[in-house]
Amino acid sequence: MVKVIVLGGLLLVCLVLQAQTEAPSWVEYADKKESNRLDEATLSDYSYSGYHFSEKEIPDVSGWTRFDVTNYGASPDDEHYDDDGIRAAINAAIASNQPAVVFFPAGKFLVADAANADKPFVINASNIVLKGAGSGDGGTEIYTDKTLDNPSDAAIYPWRFHFKADNNAIDEKITSINKRINRGDFTIEVQDASGLSVGQIVNLYHGGVANLEANMPGLSYKAEWIRIINNGIRTHEKHIIESIEGNKVKFKNPVQYNITADVSGAELRKYYTIEEVGVEDILFTSGWANSAEVYAHHASDYVDYAYRALAFENVKNGWIRNCQIKDWNESLMIEKSIGVTVKNILISGKQGHTSYFARYSYGVLFEDCRDIVPVGFKNAGGQGHGPGMRWSTVNTVFLNCEMPKHQSIDCHGYHPYSNLLDNVSGGSFYNNGGAEIAYPNSGPYMTFWNFLHDAHYSNWTFDFWDTVNRKNNTYVNPLFVGFRVVEKPVTLKNTGLNELNGEQAYPKSLFEAQLQLRLYGGYMSASSSKEEFLPVNANDDKAATNWTSENAGAGEWLMLDLGKAESVNELTVDETTAGIDEWKLEAWGEGEWQILKTGSEIGANKVISFERVDTRKLRLVVVSMKNGLESNPVSINEFKVSGDSYYVGIVNQPTINNEFISVYPNPSNALVNIDINFEGNKHIAIYNSVGKLIWQKVTVQKSIQLSKGVELNRGFYIIRIIGNGNHMFTGKMIIQ
Repeated sequence: MVKVIVLGGLLLVCLVLQAQTEAPSWVEYADKKESNRLDEATLSDYSYSGYHFSEKEIPDVSGWTRFDVTNYGASPDDEHYDDDGIRAAINAAIASNQPAVVFFPAGKFLVADAANADKPFVINASNIVLKGAGSGDGGTEIYTDKTLDNPSDAAIYPWRFHFKADNNAIDEKITSINKRINRGDFTIEVQDASGLSVGQIVNLYHGGVANLEANMPGLSYKAEWIRIINNGIRTHEKHIIESIEGNKVKFKNPVQYNITADVSGAELRKYYTIEEVGVEDILFTSGWANSAEVYAHHASDYVDYAYRALAFENVKNGWIRNCQIKDWNESLMIEKSIGVTVKNILISGKQGHTSYFARYSYGVLFEDCRDIVPVGFKNAGGQGHGPGMRWSTVNTVFLNCEMPKHQSIDCHGYHPYSNLLDNVSGGSFYNNGGAEIAYPNSGPYMTFWNFLHDAHYSNWTFDFWDTVNRKNNTYVNPLFVGFRVVEKPVTLKNTGLNELNGEQAYPKSLFEAQLQLRLYGGYMSASSSKEEFLPVNANDDKAATNWTSENAGAGEWLMLDLGKAESVNELTVDETTAGIDEWKLEAWGEGEWQILKTGSEIGANKVISFERVDTRKLRLVVVSMKNGLESNPVSINEFKVSGDSYYVGIVNQPTINNEFISVYPNPSNALVNIDINFEGNKHIAIYNSVGKLIWQKVTVQKSIQLSKGVELNRGFYIIRIIGNGNHMFTGKMIIQ
């Protein structure tokens, strides 16, 4: 039997995987998540970000009803303006009251002549997608010609394509909150829940200085920072209500800030959205390219704001993908929204003011976005402001985004907090932006994970909390894990964490690891993979997906990180291609990989049994491929810990289902209902495989509902219910 030593669930060891070193903060996070103590974790849970919080794929809209703009009077590749035709197609799509695509065929469409410069395209209905024939050569281009002449207020400059709810108020109070909320909490207690309903989205608001010490202990503030001194950090968190029990309200997504409502009060406010809207496969261009003006920051309102491309406002579950935004002063804004994905966006052309940013939002995911605007103002490449988080925005994630050398991160405007830059390359902390009265540029829990810094100036020291000098990189205890530089070494001062400086951290992506741990009970990584066949495909509960290595199979490996130490003695590996010849299975322990078992061939649904071992990571290594298949990649459909072997001491426990207790569905892959057919108090307790208490409740109710990924992760559990004259009912519950 292989012996693996686990130290209290915090196995702080170094795991070297392709020059990646395991981050202790990741190990701590997984342990705190398992024990429902995320308020004690160094890292926030950033996984609730993106379209449907990344629990669903962005939909294929090919089956939606199509409204072709050329059928409504728009005509590409001519000298006529197409505003009327496009507007008519949008109105027809909205009037259809069904999921609809407003389609722009290949060619160049002209919009915004003098008569329409002040008339943007406003989409105020759900289930509407603007789609082109591609954003590259031979695709769809929409060119905005004119803009306004010297408006009285810069805010009047329109976003040319603007999705927004008609009723976008977020300041109408529903109920007060008078009990403290901890960062990471899903359940809060309100004064009166009668005005709330399951499925409703609310705005969790708190202002004032009472929360500062609970989130930013021991800090002093410069006298000029009057906003935070007078108002504290204002929360405007958008939350989806999942259940209501009395005055206890459970959210789908976690609160990301300690709110001392027991001291100064907080409240839930009304919040309205449109949903399931998107923009795809379009090149957006504008007249800024032909303007004699050259960008210089705040040179004039015209230079900063004249041409604005795309905006989402009060949008739930929306997306913008596969678009190019070329020659704009302001490219893309996500405002007052929740659960939005912006993916594969290219910012190019003449330099302007901003690239892409979120404000007053929760859970915006910017993935694979690039800014390739050439060098301009102050010898910096890219738009004047780079990837942006502003004004109370929270849980914004920038994943695998590329910034040009020396571009500034856009972090300012009344204290965004708990945001993540994950695997972002290029750019720097210089000149982030924002008036000094609104400092700090960022509130707490801002994380830089595997950030690659690249700049060309002489100052190579960044002090993130300087109450004497004005610095445009004033962050509250920022967290750095795997920070690296392209050129000279950089000194970081006043950080909350500076872990693995100069090294690439494992996991490579914090967001992806947290998301997989939440959805699938483990994080999958590999030695290499093809672009469309990522490691997660072997752990995503989908039989049709698979991981495929980028290289020939011999020497390739697939690893499952369970997030916490588990007792295991069996795995199932599904390799329908049947190309593997020799293999070995390893467990991580005592600072190294230890062989559990070796063998030949895998094939379909092979069960690999071994002596029970306590471990957090398991790795399948391909030693050789079969004759004639040596140059083939390896492909695995499934790599999972199997059945009851996953846990100790529960095999003989019956599934509960008798005259008093019913648990259904069991197994479950979503919600579990517990019905209890007796009166009086009932003490319900749920334990994991090693006997740790995971969840408990004392209630008089006869019906309880639990959710996968919220109360419980994937696995086997023991449920114990005491009541009915102190009788104990016990049995097995399975979350798939």
